[in-house]
Amino acid sequence: MTAQPDQQAPSLNRRKVGDYVVTYLSDGYLDGSFDYLQGITPGEAEQMLTDAHRPPLAHISIASYILQGKGRTVLVDAGTGGFNGWGGRFPVALAAAGVAPEDVDTILVSHGHVDHVGGLTLHGKPVFPKAEVVVNATELDFWRNDTIMASVGDDAKPFFVAARTAFDAYNDRLKPVASGGVLPGVTLVPLPGHTPGHSGFRIEGGSTGPDLLIWTDITHMADIQIARPEVTIGFDVDQDQARATRMRVFDQVASERLAVAGMHLNMPGFMTLERRGHGYAKVDMPWTSALL
Repeated sequence: MTAQPDQQAPSLNRRKVGDYVVTYLSDGYLDGSFDYLQGITPGEAEQMLTDAHRPPLAHISIASYILQGKGRTVLVDAGTGGFNGWGGRFPVALAAAGVAPEDVDTILVSHGHVDHVGGLTLHGKPVFPKAEVVVNATELDFWRNDTIMASVGDDAKPFFVAARTAFDAYNDRLKPVASGGVLPGVTLVPLPGHTPGHSGFRIEGGSTGPDLLIWTDITHMADIQIARPEVTIGFDVDQDQARATRMRVFDQVASERLAVAGMHLNMPGFMTLERRGHGYAKVDMPWTSALL
C-alpha cells in the first residue's frame, strides 16, 4: 500500500534569459498570518486569494534561483535552512536541479532575512565551499550594526543572529558592492525599504527576450499586493519606503515589459505585469516543455 504524499515534490522551472538559464527552486513555504499584512483586513485578504483560485491561507512561498551560463553557476539566495520550521526544501530542489554545493561559484544575496540566507550555512559552517558572496554593502552594515541589534526587540534578535552567522561563515569571500554590474549581463539594483540594502538583480535578455528582474521581496503575497500595492508586511523595516519602492518597480516592469522573478512567487516562479485601469494585473509565464 502506497502512502499518500503529504508535501509537494521539488519544484523547478527553467527559462532562458540572454546568456543564462534561470531555474526557480522552491524551498517550500512559511505558514504566516494575515495579521502580518498592513493596509488590508484578514477578511479582504482571504477573499482576494479565493478570487485568485488559491487556498485562503497565509502561506508565503519561499524560493531561490540558479543562473547557469558563461561558464558559471550562480545562486541567488539560499532559502531558510529550516529556520523556525519554515521551508527547508531548498537542498532537495538544488539536488533535483543537478547542482552540487561545490558547483556554485557565486552567491548573490538579496538581503539578510533568514528565509534568504539561512541555507548558506549548516551548524555555522558554509554549505558552498567555493562560492564568493556578493551583497549590498548597506545591507551588510545593517545586520552587523551592534547599535541597531541592541535596539530591536527580543523577537527580532534571532534574525540578526542568523544573518551574522551567514555572513561570518563567508567572511573571507564576501564582496560588498553598492550597485551596478556584478557579473557579465547581471546588474545589482538597490530596492530599499523591505530592508535598507534590499536588492534585486537584472539579467540582460539580449536577443532571446525581455530582461528579467529578480525583484526578490517586492511582494510577499503577489495575488494581494499586485492588485493592492499599498499593502505592506510586518517584515518591512521601513514600510513607507517599501511601499514607494514597490510602486516604482511596478511602473518600471509594466513600462519596460520586463519579465519578473521573485523569492515569494508561487510556481511557475516567473511572471510579468500588465496595466489594468489605474492598477496592475499579474500574468504568469507558465511552464513549457521547451526551454524558453
